[in-house]
Amino acid sequence: RYLRTLYLGLQSRWQAEHRRRHFYWRMMFENADINMLRLLETFLKSAPQLVLQLSIMVQQNSIEPLQGLSASASLVSLAWMIASYQKVLRDSREDKMPMSYKGAVVQILWHLFTIAARAIAFALFASVFQLYFGIFIVTHWCIMTFWIIQGETDFCMSKWEEIIYNMVVGIIYIFCWFNVKEGRSRYRMCIYYIITLSENAALTILWFLYYDRKTTSDFDALILVCVVSSSFALGIFFMFIYYCLLHPNGPIFSSHGVGCIFRPRPAPAPGSPSDAVTSPPRSLPRTT
Repeated sequence: RYLRTLYLGLQSRWQAEHRRRHFYWRMMFENADINMLRLLETFLKSAPQLVLQLSIMVQQNSIEPLQGLSASASLVSLAWMIASYQKVLRDSREDKMPMSYKGAVVQILWHLFTIAARAIAFALFASVFQLYFGIFIVTHWCIMTFWIIQGETDFCMSKWEEIIYNMVVGIIYIFCWFNVKEGRSRYRMCIYYIITLSENAALTILWFLYYDRKTTSDFDALILVCVVSSSFALGIFFMFIYYCLLHPNGPIFSSHGVGCIFRPRPAPAPGSPSDAVTSPPRSLPRTT
């Protein structure tokens, strides 16, 4: 795929003027597909590794330098790939406004802190309730996958490929929000974060009630609880910054507080783009 993207990029420079635009957009669509595959690979590899590393740190009540560096790298890679995919995807859509680099940075911070809170809550709970943690993860994944399937996504060409894609995206939903439905997504995102906040709180409280006081002091336990709550709050804060100030469609202000995200908007004209983008259009072949 990388070679094909390079080939299309070269063709967009070497072909006749009237064909350059065609090859340029094919290159952009191919690049968006590559970033989607990298995103899925990152979450399948780095996310479980991050939870495992954090769980070991909690059980040992110590952080080795290399261990901390590895966990930090896993966390940054997850947040980076989410923001990177969203930017590349908007760049590949001629009918969408491109995301600014400031918006991409704020998106990284948004996902960095929300994923950190989620992963730490998972690690705390898993350090005490290994079996129940596995049951919780499978249950959450099944519910999220069903929710995604109900949304009728259209990323793949066949129904069964789409279901497999939805199952993999369900793994992303274990850790963070990822829009897979074309159109306005704010209410779906709000529901997701309410569920996530409730789960994080429940997992952290259960750990706080049953953690091993021989290896973890009460002060350290309180610090960890504060880290989970403050990290999630920071992530939501950066999410508001993105939607209220740096969204590609322009600042969305309102005099009604959180209305900067949920205030009513005039109905779009037929054919006008919505505020969310999930995949390149089908006007050109996306895969060959």
